[in-house]
Amino acid sequence: MQETMELKQRIQELMSLLEAFKQLNSNIEIEDVFQDILLQMVNVLGAEAGTLWVLDNGREVIQAVAAHGKSASKVLHFEMAKGEGIVGQVVASGVEQLIGDASVHPQWANRVDSTSGFVTKSMITVPLAAKGHVLGALQLLNKTGGGLFSGQDMRIALALASQSALALHNSQMFDEVSRMLLSMIRTLAKILDARDPYTAGHSERVAQYSLAIAQRTGMDGHECEELYRAALLHDIGKIGIADDVLRKPAKLTRKEYEDIKLHTVIGAGILSNMEPKAAMANAIATARSHHERLDGSGYPDALKGEDIPLFARIVGIADAFDAMTTARSYSKGLPLREAAAELIRCKDTLFDAALVNAFIEVLEESDYQVGKGFGEITMGYGL
Repeated sequence: MQETMELKQRIQELMSLLEAFKQLNSNIEIEDVFQDILLQMVNVLGAEAGTLWVLDNGREVIQAVAAHGKSASKVLHFEMAKGEGIVGQVVASGVEQLIGDASVHPQWANRVDSTSGFVTKSMITVPLAAKGHVLGALQLLNKTGGGLFSGQDMRIALALASQSALALHNSQMFDEVSRMLLSMIRTLAKILDARDPYTAGHSERVAQYSLAIAQRTGMDGHECEELYRAALLHDIGKIGIADDVLRKPAKLTRKEYEDIKLHTVIGAGILSNMEPKAAMANAIATARSHHERLDGSGYPDALKGEDIPLFARIVGIADAFDAMTTARSYSKGLPLREAAAELIRCKDTLFDAALVNAFIEVLEESDYQVGKGFGEITMGYGL
């Protein structure tokens, strides 16, 4: 009977581990991964609270990036030196620890409990190691029901930690690649804008305005990041326009204006050569269609209404606003409030009314202060 009960328990543990592994591999966004790792560990092992710590190698500190329990909000973002406390020792040594009474342990850093008000008794702390490097640690506090964590709990924790570390490593790599991509796109946009002294910073401002609209309309974080990148690249086709046309201080001839209009087609062509194509779809559509207008008077395809892609409708508003408010050789540029009034005047004819309204709301709330901090974006977690 005892062997049967133990076998059933092992089967249940294996089922819990399999479900946990499935959940851990379902996300790549780093903040979701943090939370998934911690929740799976807490649920499988039955802990009152838990904390996921990640190592910042540059500063030699560990930071609580996910927390669960009554005092979670007070623990989140808490920092300790690498090697400080039990969790710091586990990160530094890569060796797990099972502790029955943390309060009498010589390495216990009580300042976490002092800050949070939580009373730690028993705990399991396991390192998160992948590719030969310790990335952080998982700490589980107080067994549910008042008991102590067991050796069997530790074995399960180590199995979960191994899979969790791989999920964390993959997510961190994805986050780093995303940051590098954004940095390259920003650099490319700055190089492009530098060709014309009158459009310096244009791509970045358009991206910020576009992001502000997207956030106000409730776009999720992933969509906002994708829109931001697409907005930075919206004028990439101008790289194919001759300098004497692009930088001409006087009024353009009809032929020159038609040449300028080609930047939408050129830009879409450039971006369509980038891989993976599926990831570039919205950027391609935005580059091609950000000069389309609701009434069909835009270019290059005379699209109308919702036939214009959403990203292009957003960037079109941001682009027009920046063009109106930027000083040129032939114009001082409109004051921000006058440019906003012009957008309102053109609602439902040239621009999507709901998107214009969202932008006006943001502008009014900021009292038309559109400098640093307006339409900011944070890519990934940022450790």
